[in-house]
Amino acid sequence: MGNDEQRRQRPGAGSQTSYTLRDLLIVASYHRRIMIIVFLVTFSAACVAAWFSPIRYEAEARLLVLFNAEQSGNQDIVERPSILSIDGLRATESEVDILRGRALIRDMVKEVGVSTLFPDLNDARMLGLGEPVSPEEMIERATDLAEGRFRIVAQSGSNLVLVAYAHENREVAIEAVDALIKAYLVRRSEIYANPRSRFLVEETEKFRSQIDSLQQQLAKAKARFQVLNLEQEILLAVNQEDSIIQRRRHVLERRESLLAEVATAKQRLADLPERVFDFAERTNRTDNDEARNSRIQLQLERDQLRARYQDSHPRLKEIERQLETLQRFQDRERPVYFADREVRNPAIAFLTNHLLQLEIEADATERQIAELDRQRAVAQLRIAELRQGEQTIGDLARSLDVVDKLYRQARERAESARLEEESAMERASNVRVVEYADAPARGRSQAVNLVAAGLFGGLLLAAVAGLAAAWNRRVYLLPLEVERGLGLPVLATFNEAGGFIGGGAQQQMVYFVGRLLAGRDDGQALRTIQILSAGDQEYRDGFARALATELAEGHARRTLLIDLDRDGNGQASALRAGEARDLGIDGIRAATTRIPDLEVTVDASGSTLGRMRTEVGDLATLVEQLANRYDFVIIDAPATRSSFVALRLAPVIDGSILVIRSEHTRSPVAANTRDQVLDAGGDMLGAVVTGRRFHIPRAIYRWL
Repeated sequence: MGNDEQRRQRPGAGSQTSYTLRDLLIVASYHRRIMIIVFLVTFSAACVAAWFSPIRYEAEARLLVLFNAEQSGNQDIVERPSILSIDGLRATESEVDILRGRALIRDMVKEVGVSTLFPDLNDARMLGLGEPVSPEEMIERATDLAEGRFRIVAQSGSNLVLVAYAHENREVAIEAVDALIKAYLVRRSEIYANPRSRFLVEETEKFRSQIDSLQQQLAKAKARFQVLNLEQEILLAVNQEDSIIQRRRHVLERRESLLAEVATAKQRLADLPERVFDFAERTNRTDNDEARNSRIQLQLERDQLRARYQDSHPRLKEIERQLETLQRFQDRERPVYFADREVRNPAIAFLTNHLLQLEIEADATERQIAELDRQRAVAQLRIAELRQGEQTIGDLARSLDVVDKLYRQARERAESARLEEESAMERASNVRVVEYADAPARGRSQAVNLVAAGLFGGLLLAAVAGLAAAWNRRVYLLPLEVERGLGLPVLATFNEAGGFIGGGAQQQMVYFVGRLLAGRDDGQALRTIQILSAGDQEYRDGFARALATELAEGHARRTLLIDLDRDGNGQASALRAGEARDLGIDGIRAATTRIPDLEVTVDASGSTLGRMRTEVGDLATLVEQLANRYDFVIIDAPATRSSFVALRLAPVIDGSILVIRSEHTRSPVAANTRDQVLDAGGDMLGAVVTGRRFHIPRAIYRWL
């Protein structure tokens, strides 16, 4: 497992990847004070506002917007039901926008009176010490306040418009609504009294003449450049040139290949010999050998005599002597015959024919390149012509498009002006007052709404405050935060109240030791492990002691606990170690404990392991000697904030485990410790979380 891979943010195997309801409640419980304060402040402010909320009367009036034949869908000749067109709804929205105009509300304020609508504006000066407010400014302030109290909406699915105004006085609310409707009707009659626009017809005819002239010019330009569709012609010309270029490249490549093959064939042909060796034969056998024939005759005669006489017969002895003489002659005078044969080299004819074919094909490629150059020149001329035509035809097309749009707009405006002039008087009477202003006898208060808004708003703001506090928090609460923040798997979690022994902590330790005994992901066994932390308050010493105890007592592994923190005797005192003895390894002393198979070092911080000037090679040799003597070596390293011993030991051990204390260890410090170990060449096995894990009641925690 490399350093770069460990730097990547990755959760541990089997760990959760998202927050659960329990995790959210833990975070909320941690930030409960600020959340409760925000909720109480918001809810108290809402309750105060509800206490002082005034009782207001809301006067309402309704207007009916009528549509003419162009704005309504009447029944047609097949008796289909009429449908309210979208233009009718737009007309209703237009009337609503006119009613909401500031000018109409200002006219209403002038009609009713500022002192009647807002008596408090007369005392606008601070304790009567400020400068007096002018009447115009008083009207503008009253208009601003009145805009916030008016409610003007179009009824959904109908052409009714609701006009409502809320005030502490019922009669004033009714009077304000009636004054606004009166000002609206007067203003509407003025809007639809616009004069007619006769010049739009003349402008339309001018645009029509320009369109005809541009169309004729465009047709002549297309005929001159022989173009039907300019974009398609340009695309075809560019594609043709590109195809010629590609073919020329292929032919050039083939020509170079042919030239190389011709040169190679000529060189090979010059190097070939005129004749080549066919076969050679060497033998000492002749078809008519006199000595051989005589020997065979003598052997035949000897066989016949042996059949009749004894071996001591004089003739047999003579024949034997002759055979020996012939044998010596053949062994000494046997001749050897040679036969060699050479034929014409067959590769010369093959290479000659192949060379001839290559030369013919090379000549053909030269002519093909010349023809492609001619075609490319023709294509380039066509592209240049189309570019020139593109500018001319494009300018004419754009001019035609602009003039056509202007013509259409002028024609539509002329027709609209005609219709508007014809129906101006009818439009002025399209609005009917269905119901004049009236208000209920009992007013309304916003107290209940303010309390409800304060309740829900307080909860929402409290949640936002909790999220903001959690976002800015720099300490870890949950194992999931450790995994996401450091990219290290959380190997185990331990509760501060129960320590590391008994109950769930014992189960966590057993599971954790089982994972250590299984080895790393790459299959390498773990024998030397370093326990480190950024500070001295992460319960690192207790975890190291509990880990060594579980290895020795629970799994019967010979374990050495090396204490390098402070004076190097804290672990020995906690385990009530006996007399120390020299291990014979560079002066390191260890003492036995009450736990079988567990030994702890004494004064190790002053030994070679705890000195900063020790060479890394010496440290590796020392750690290897200790690992060969014990099954497991657990190193309780000092805090990285105050010592660099842990960083010196990181590259010479099998792996390091970072101890994180919940609600105490700061995330930047833990990340810096992880990076320092990885930069030093060490391997991070994971993290262990200690400290409290929940702040909610135990009953709720168990229910979750």
